[in-house]
Amino acid sequence: MDTLSPQTPSFRKRSIFRRFSGKDRDETPPASPFLIDEYPRSPRRIRRASTAPPPNLTPPPSPPNSNTGKAVAIDTSKPQQPKLLMHVRRVDLSQRQNARSRFTPPPSPEPRRRVLAGALPTIAFPGKPLITAWNIFLPPSQIYSLYLGYAPKDMDDKWYIYSEGPDQAGKLKVHFHMSGTGMKVAELFVVMDTKGEGAGKIVGIKWNGGAEMNWMSEEEAKYMIRTACRWQLSVNLEK
Repeated sequence: MDTLSPQTPSFRKRSIFRRFSGKDRDETPPASPFLIDEYPRSPRRIRRASTAPPPNLTPPPSPPNSNTGKAVAIDTSKPQQPKLLMHVRRVDLSQRQNARSRFTPPPSPEPRRRVLAGALPTIAFPGKPLITAWNIFLPPSQIYSLYLGYAPKDMDDKWYIYSEGPDQAGKLKVHFHMSGTGMKVAELFVVMDTKGEGAGKIVGIKWNGGAEMNWMSEEEAKYMIRTACRWQLSVNLEK
C-alpha cells in the first residue's frame, strides 16, 4: 500500500530582480513626484532677463590726497598775490537817475540884474496923475527886489518895472509901465536906509486916474500895484 507522503514544499530561489519586479506584487507602485502634483499651482509669467547693467552700489573711491604726508614748499621770494572777490551788480540807469535827481539840489538861478530905464520904450503920465500917501514897511530883501525891477520875458508878461535912485537921502522911485504899450500906470515913492542893512518903507503912490485907465481909483491902483509886486517881484505889500 502506497502511503502518501506529504509533499514538501519546494523552496525555489527567486531572482533578486524578480523580487522587485511588479509582476510578483499586487501593490500599485507609488506615483512619481515629478509626474503628479498633489497641489497644482497657477502658471507663472515668464520674466525677460533685463539687458541693463546692474546699478553700481559701490561709491567711487575718493581721490588720493597728494599733499598727505608731504611738505609743501612756499617760495617767500615772490610776493603773494591776494585773492580778489568780484561782485557783479546790475543797476537800472533810469532808477539811478531818478534817485540822483531826488537828492541832487537844482542848480542855483542866475543872479538878477538891475533893469535899466531905457530897456523898453515908455510913455509918461498923461495929464495930471493922482497922488496919495502910503505907509508900508519892507525888509531889505524886498527893498532890493524893488531896486532891481522886472523886464518882460514873453508876451504874457504885462509889466515893465524899473527904479531910479537912490539919492544921498535914500529916496528911490519905482516906475510901473504896461509892457505892450509902454504907458505909465503908477509910481512908488520909497525911502531906504542906505547906511544900514537896507530896509525901507513905501511913503506914497502916484497913479494914472484918467480915461486911459478907466478912471482908476486909489483902492484899485493900490490893488493893481500890490498884485504886480507879488507876482513879478515876490514883494508882499501888506495893507
